[in-house]
Amino acid sequence: MKKWMGLALTVCLLLSGCGGGKTERLPVKEPSAKEAEPQTEEPAVLAEDWRAAYKQFLTDLSREEAAVRNIDRPDYDPTVYPDEIGNQSDGYVLYDIDKDGIPELFIRYGKCEAAYRTRVYAYREKTTVELGEFISGHGSLYTWPGENGVACNWSHMGGHVVDKISLLDGALVQENVLEETWTDPDTDYTDMVDIVPGSVGLREARTTLGLTFLHEFDSGADQPLTLPIDDYGRERARCERDPERDAAAGEAIAAVLEGGAELYGVSADSFGGDTGTMTLEQYLAPGGVDSFTKVSQRVDKLAWLDVNGDGQAECVLSLLDADNWPDQIVILSEQAGTVYAYCLNYKGGYSLDAEGVFWQEEYGGDSFAVSFDGEQCYTYTALHDRAVPQVEWMEP
Repeated sequence: MKKWMGLALTVCLLLSGCGGGKTERLPVKEPSAKEAEPQTEEPAVLAEDWRAAYKQFLTDLSREEAAVRNIDRPDYDPTVYPDEIGNQSDGYVLYDIDKDGIPELFIRYGKCEAAYRTRVYAYREKTTVELGEFISGHGSLYTWPGENGVACNWSHMGGHVVDKISLLDGALVQENVLEETWTDPDTDYTDMVDIVPGSVGLREARTTLGLTFLHEFDSGADQPLTLPIDDYGRERARCERDPERDAAAGEAIAAVLEGGAELYGVSADSFGGDTGTMTLEQYLAPGGVDSFTKVSQRVDKLAWLDVNGDGQAECVLSLLDADNWPDQIVILSEQAGTVYAYCLNYKGGYSLDAEGVFWQEEYGGDSFAVSFDGEQCYTYTALHDRAVPQVEWMEP
């Protein structure tokens, strides 16, 4: 039995551009006691309706933006094209501002950090409507537990601003809750959990399946990434490991690792990995997983674990480039006979625990998990539990 196959089966058996116009700050309105209370409307019967509406909205948006990127269109004008591209969507999150059980859709537009702005959409009268927008360059969204609100946390070059964005009478209201400045580079900004207890960051998912800039492989940049909509609100309970599924997945993945079988590459974050169908040798070659690199990659170590908690093991690869720089982490997942390679870019310095949570201690202690299904993949905020042991890595 070959080396990769032996590892697979053994583990399976043992483990069970800048642009955009000026955007004004939203109006400030003092909420009444009644308005400030979270809504309690029962949304269960509407769940499929708002999901369908948001999916259709993202589908239409993706196709409209892909049409704009087409330089063969009759109205293509090279003088305005940079602005057209610079104003396209960059990513989105879902969050229930007023806690009525139906999340709002936040889409960030712009291709330059200094020019980002976020438009907020809501499900109203069986369709998706725009509520307004706010400046979001150099900013991130955070939850606001138990209250009508979402936090916009902005920081840049010594300035730190936190605004609370609420929904009052169906309209967006923006209120400043913190402003601070510092000149000492060793001084830290006030942490969000000290401003809003229990607050966590909301990670953006890309709006489309494929890369939106010029790329040799057309991986579906005119199709939306809708998995976050399907996932929203569901309980992320881990399933019991299924040895039979593990064994079948292990065989298919081992065939990719050593037998020359093909994988299907998908990016988790739009920075690289949208390769489509190819062999592992092609994937690791210069211009493979990262179309812009001229150096090859190699598998430094691997681990077998159930990354997404669905009861079936995946194989996680840690890649190094020719200069021993840790560039990518790749999750190999077998689904209906296809082995998908989900690529996490620039995560070489992250650790991985046995429940599939990636984390690092530097730069704010970022932590996340990965959700994937076929060509759909994204990362979401997941807190690292220090009681969970680190994954056991193996030599390739």
